Amino acid sequence: MLTDILVDIQQRETGLLLPPERIIELRELAAEFGVEDKPPWLLSMFSAIQHGQAIFLPVYFYMENSDPYSYIGEIAALLGWKYDNEGEYEVIAFPNLGWRIYISHEALSPAGKSGSEYAVTPLRPA
Repeated sequence: MLTDILVDIQQRETGLLLPPERIIELRELAAEFGVEDKPPWLLSMFSAIQHGQAIFLPVYFYMENSDPYSYIGEIAALLGWKYDNEGEYEVIAFPNLGWRIYISHEALSPAGKSGSEYAVTPLRPA
């Protein structure tokens, strides 16, 4: 599920088909990190990019473990994404698609619980 979304995003971002061996690598990484169909926030975040849907209000989520974050870093490197990880936040840009993901690791829920949040927004012209 997640791998299919990422393959679609990557192919549309680059205009090139991913080789079958790269798709296998992506599936293996998703299995290794246990993220093919969870957590829901990861699927929603990339699905928004795939469908060109902005999520302006940051979506709060609780970090159960670091696997999804490690996975994001791994796939960003594997696919050559414009990716910046400053510890407090991560930014992934898809310039050809015109979208950006911002993940903050210093968020608070309305109840004051620590966690993370993300937003998917259009890239602004430079």
